[in-house]
Amino acid sequence: MTITDELRRWAMALPEVEETSHFRFRVPLWKVRGRTFLGMGKDETTAVFCVGEHEAQDAAATDPDTCVAVRRQDARRSFLGLQVELGDVPEERIRALVDQAWRQQAPKRLVAEHDRGR
Repeated sequence: MTITDELRRWAMALPEVEETSHFRFRVPLWKVRGRTFLGMGKDETTAVFCVGEHEAQDAAATDPDTCVAVRRQDARRSFLGLQVELGDVPEERIRALVDQAWRQQAPKRLVAEHDRGR
């Protein structure tokens, strides 16, 4: 099973997730209620997790060899998330990032419903 398959399995296990494809790069993206929370990199060895900017900067400072806080390349330069080199990160950490990114983008009521159902 590839890392993309693993990410897909973990993401799709969360409530109200849909998989789409990036309009330009044609790589998988996962959304919750229309908001992207996870996207594969162009070569599928990296992924961008839509976590908070502070969390992304902390992760990038702690592990600069595998993590980078990324911004859009257009004129807006708005914050996107945490880009991670997937091959060098333990599975548990990647799963935690999937969950964290989903929680960051999902509506608070949906997160609360999910937590009550656990």
